[in-house]
Parts: sequence; structure tokens; C-alpha cells
Amino acid sequence: MNMKKLLLCLAAFATAPVFAGALDCTPKRVGPVSYYGALHTSGNKIIGAKNNEQAMLRGMSLFWSDGTGQPYYNKNVVAWAAENLKIDVIRFALGIQYYDSDGGTKNALATESSYKGSPDSYLSLIDNMVAAAIESDIYIIIDWHSHRAHSETSLAKTFFETVSKKYKDVPNIIYEIYNEPVDGSGGNWSAVKGYANTICPVIRANTQNLIIVGTPTWSQNPQNGASDPVNSTNIAYVLHFYAATHSKGAYSGRIDQTLNAGYPVFISEWGTTGASGDGSPNASATSEWTSYMDQKQIPNCNWSLRQQTSSIDKKSEQSAMFEGSEVLNNFNALSGASYTASGKIVKEYLTKNGRNWADSLVKGKNSGSCAFKSVSVKQTESQITNALKSGCTYTSSNEAVVSVSGSTLDVHDYGFAILTGNDGSESVVSITQVAGQSIPGFSDASCDYSSNCSNARGSSQALDYDDDGKKEYLLTVDNKTIEGSTFSLKSLNPEIVDVKNATCKIASCSGTMYNNKVWMFQLNSFGEAKIVATAAAVAGYRAMQDTITFKYTKGRNRYLSNKFKDMTLALGATAEGVVPDTSLVGAKITYTFDGEPSSPYLSKVGNNLVAGNQNAVITVTLSAEETANYMALEAKATVIIGDLESAVNLDEHHAYLLKENPPEEEDAIRPVFTAVNGIHAQINGSTLSFSVDKAGPVKLEVYDAIGNRVMSQSSRYTAGDHAFSLKGLSSGSYVAIVRQGTRTAKLRWNKQ
Repeated sequence: MNMKKLLLCLAAFATAPVFAGALDCTPKRVGPVSYYGALHTSGNKIIGAKNNEQAMLRGMSLFWSDGTGQPYYNKNVVAWAAENLKIDVIRFALGIQYYDSDGGTKNALATESSYKGSPDSYLSLIDNMVAAAIESDIYIIIDWHSHRAHSETSLAKTFFETVSKKYKDVPNIIYEIYNEPVDGSGGNWSAVKGYANTICPVIRANTQNLIIVGTPTWSQNPQNGASDPVNSTNIAYVLHFYAATHSKGAYSGRIDQTLNAGYPVFISEWGTTGASGDGSPNASATSEWTSYMDQKQIPNCNWSLRQQTSSIDKKSEQSAMFEGSEVLNNFNALSGASYTASGKIVKEYLTKNGRNWADSLVKGKNSGSCAFKSVSVKQTESQITNALKSGCTYTSSNEAVVSVSGSTLDVHDYGFAILTGNDGSESVVSITQVAGQSIPGFSDASCDYSSNCSNARGSSQALDYDDDGKKEYLLTVDNKTIEGSTFSLKSLNPEIVDVKNATCKIASCSGTMYNNKVWMFQLNSFGEAKIVATAAAVAGYRAMQDTITFKYTKGRNRYLSNKFKDMTLALGATAEGVVPDTSLVGAKITYTFDGEPSSPYLSKVGNNLVAGNQNAVITVTLSAEETANYMALEAKATVIIGDLESAVNLDEHHAYLLKENPPEEEDAIRPVFTAVNGIHAQINGSTLSFSVDKAGPVKLEVYDAIGNRVMSQSSRYTAGDHAFSLKGLSSGSYVAIVRQGTRTAKLRWNKQ
């Protein structure tokens, strides 16, 4: 057939705004969203707004949206999973700032992989994924994938206000506002409920789409929400389980308790393995859980859609769907993938429960003499014969996909159409997308001025490969797609990144590339370029017209981070070489001491820090201005001189911290500090932060001015830093106590 050029709904060209795309898309297949519509709640059921039927959804959660997971955040993966795994829902696990499952802040996501570090990039990625869900007609959970969301209220509030306003009329969206609260970050139900009561009204100002709320102890206590519900409409409470750790017998009672109280449950993350994602799957325990979920009609998503090992996270994720270490993010790779032991169990569960949504869509309207069973063919077919009934005439709801020509149907594009017969009956014709083509290495990528590059395959370098004085990023020596069609490449922004086919001349060229013509991207100026690949259709594969984003950024300014760090100095002591005058790339560094150019308690002498003769605490800030080729640099280190408890400048230091990190107006608490025998504690804003030098049980208590205990929590903590939320306290004077064994640290403060 003469294929029409496909519309690139997801391609965000340089002239388009960041948030263009999803709202211009339409479903390309019949899925659960066309049948149910937006999801709401009715008692303990999740129902479709279109038909008030209980919605039973099964699907997959993507892995964290970091370097490991993000290659799967694309339209091809969503379309393939909807068609081949029969998923009804996909979960967007939005990495916010930290990985720590204990709610801590030690293990940060890379800036470019975190929403906090790259909000605009993530809003664009979310738009692409919402568009993918719309095209596949499935639901998408926008998941604030954090273990400390109640400590990120301001950031979350802005985010959910933005996306709920943007997608207020999109029925595909489900909002998961808190992934897994944990006691280690103060994520008890009181804190979670307070957070939810802040975030839900922001969403409800724009849409009534379903909101699901994580529950304490890694989302294992939905009954907390049932006994003390969030003050909002269309709310479901979350339970997560990993079958080899959490037995159905031990945990399903919590779901029953929630359902019996009249509130719905959504299992937005479950696995066949242990809770860490490792270890062999427990098939029998998984079967008990899947049977239970089906019996109770509880929507669910399995963790996770990725390959088993990755060069990024350097671990073997037994709960992953696919075997191997290769990224599988196109039709061909996914169709040829091998499944892990867990993946085989999950695939069987999903596919055996797949529904014929096309027949469901016209239920009750497909019984006339002109009706026919739903028909599905590939987009490479030119016509459909023998579907239409003799003596009947039909009209197509979507002639851009299928038009009626006498007794045959002409195929124009992938998608679906409802054929209405002259007797009023309705039948569905679906045209499925044919696998696309791919070019080795052609994926979103970025390079910086320091020559560091990254893409879905890992890291690489930009060098002057063709010896012309410009740096290039290498793509491939091939001139054909993996499927065998000659391709062409074009940059829509050649002033930023241009495309050329040049000889790779230097020793760093690989054996196959050295002295051969290689497709490469020449880096001309900082910015973001769109690069389009086109190729003609070949047998079994559709024509290619794909667009990637290539970013060229300034280099990262760097310093000796292993020397400039938090430290404790004895009175009069010297820390050698910790404050150099220039960064590692030669940029001039300046230092301030609690915001001032100098301090009477701590001095910079050459490249050394010299402590004074008084107990004090100082925040030293390292700064380097942005240059033509390097980003600005700022880092902070806290230096304790002598004994923190006896610091003579505590009031000055508190005032500086409060100025640098003002608390939210409604929760203003003056920062205070204490340290005793290995326990350090401080209060700033609405958070009690503390560190212990050894693992063990820790008890946290808060008393008001007349001695009433207003907060209490006991838990086992690892050695290191932790946090506890103090949100919800009224104005007044308080004492906070941190106990570990016989050691006790006390803090007194006044909340404004």
C-alpha cells in the first residue's frame, strides 16, 4: 500500500512549547479508558465515570525514572506492553531527589535523573508518557515516587498543581501522591494525612480523577486511611507487597479491613520476589496474591518493566520483567526478549486476563443483522474484505484510519474506527501498529563541555574524532537500520548540534570505526537540538520517522569533594588543603562563613582552614561563578569547632540558617541544635533531623510546655542521618527528646 506519513504526536520540535503534545493525541487502539472513562470511587469500589462499572486494572510499574529506568519511558514500550502484555495501566515512578528507602537523604539521584534537579525535562517526559498512554488507551499513574514526600510538600504542591491543571480533562490520569511513607523520615499516618490534605485540594481544584495515597511502613497499612480518612473525594489507599516477603495471609486482612470500612484499595506496586527486588520469586505465594486481587477486584501494577541488570545501578534485579543487561525499548528488542523467572509469572498473569476491549466498547450495540465481530489487522494491510455484511451500508467514525469502499474497507493508518450499520448496530475495526525500525545508538543523549556524554546505553565521550577542530559524538558506521532500510539523518537545530558522515581518524575511534565513515553529531553551541531519522518501509516494518533530543551543556565545575566536607576541628586545629583557591577546571573559588567573607571563629589561611579558640559552629560556602564553558558551582560544609553544645555563636548561626532556608509560613519553627555522646539533633522548619553513631532502637518524643506528650515514635534506625516531621503542631513551646539506650539529647524551641 502507499503508506501515508505518520503524524509524530510525541515529537516535540524546537519551535513547540515544552508542554505541547499529549493534549493533541487521540487513542490509536481500544483500551480500558474508552470503556470506563475517568476513574472515580463509589464506596469501596473504583469505578468508571462512563458506565459506573467497577474497574479491574492490571498493569506494570516502570522502574525509577533514573538512568536505569528512563530508557523504558517511551511510546514504543507503552504501545508494545499494551498490545503484547495486555496491560491496562502503566506507572510512572517519578524520582524526586533521593533513593533512600528509609526516607533519608544520603543516596541522591543524579541531577538530570531527579525531578527536583531537572523539573522542565521531567514535565516534558511526563507529557510524552501521557501521550503514549492516550494513544494506547490505557491509564497512567503519575507517581510521586518518594519515601519522604511529606518533607517535600512545597515541591509536590507545585508539581501536582501544574500537572492536574494541564491534564484536567484527560481521563487516563491517576495521581499517586506518596509512594512509600516510612517511619525513618517521620512518615506516620498523621504526617501522611497532613500532606495529603495539602496536596489533594490542589488536584481537586482542577480534576476529580482518582487519587491514590501511600500508607505507612512502605505502603503496607491502608487501614490507617480507612480509620482516619483523608479529607477529599475519590481517594483510594495503597498497599504494596512482595510475595516472598509479605504473605497474603499476613497482609490481606489489612485490605479486608479497609474494604469493609467502605474505602477502596489500589496495589500500585507488587512483586514476586523479596521486598529488596532480589531473590527467587515465590510462585505459590504470588498465586495466592493474584487470586486474591482478582477475587476482590483490586487494581494492581507489578514491579517492574526493565531488564535484569544494568550498567547504571550495578545490581541484579530479580523482580525485573526481562533477562539480560541490554536495554529493550523498541518493538524488535521487546518482541525478542527473554523473560526472567518473575517475568514469566507476571506475563502469564497479565495476558491470561487480557480483555477484548473492542467488543466491550460496543456491548449492547453489536447485535443487529449488520453487526460483525471486531476485526483487527496490521497497518501494512491495504484493504479488509469479508468483514461487512451483504445488503448493509456503513459509516466509519474515523475515516483517517478506515473508510468504506463498497463491500471492502480501505486501511489508511493505524488506530480504530466504529462502523455503524444502517440498522444502527456498531462494530469495531482495529488497525494495529507495525513494528518500527531502529538505528544503533539513536536515542536521546547529552554531552557537556567536559566531553562527558550519556545515553540509554551508558556513558561515552565527545572528542574531535575527524580532526577538524570540533568535538563530535559518535553514532554508528551503519548506513541502514537494523531492519535493513537505508536511513537519513537531519538536525533541526544545526547551529547547536549538526549531523555529518565523516571519517573517524584518531586513535580513540573503535576498530570498526577507525578510518571509516561514521555518522556523528558535531557539537557547535550549548542548547537542545532535535534530530530526525527517516527510512523507507521494508518487509514487516513500517517507515521510520523518529525524533530524538540531543543536549549540549556547559561542563560541571568540580572541586575536591572528598576534602571539602562536614568536619569537627579541635580548638586551634588546622585542616590542610580543604579550601583551594580554584576549582579543578581553573575557576576562581570564593568562600563565605555563615554568609560573611570572614569569621572570628574560623579562618582561611592559604588553602587551609584554621580553627579559632572558641567553641563554635560555622557553615562554609564554596562558590565559583558561571563561566563561558562551565556551570556555576556551590557547595556547603558545616564545621564544628570544639564542642557544639557550648558553641558561643549558636544564635548567630541559627539566624543564618533561617535566612538561607526559611520555613513555610504556616509552619515556622526557629532552628535549634544539640549534641550529646554521639547523638546530634537539630530542628529547622518543620523537621527534626538527628544522627546516631550506631544502629539500634531510637525513641523520639515531643512534649508541650505543660508536660503533655504530643508526639511519640519508636523504631530501629541505622547509623547515620534521619528525619522526623513536626508538622501539625500548634504555636507554643516544646521539648523534643531523642533517646538511644542511656543516651538522651534534648532540644527546646518555640514554634511561632
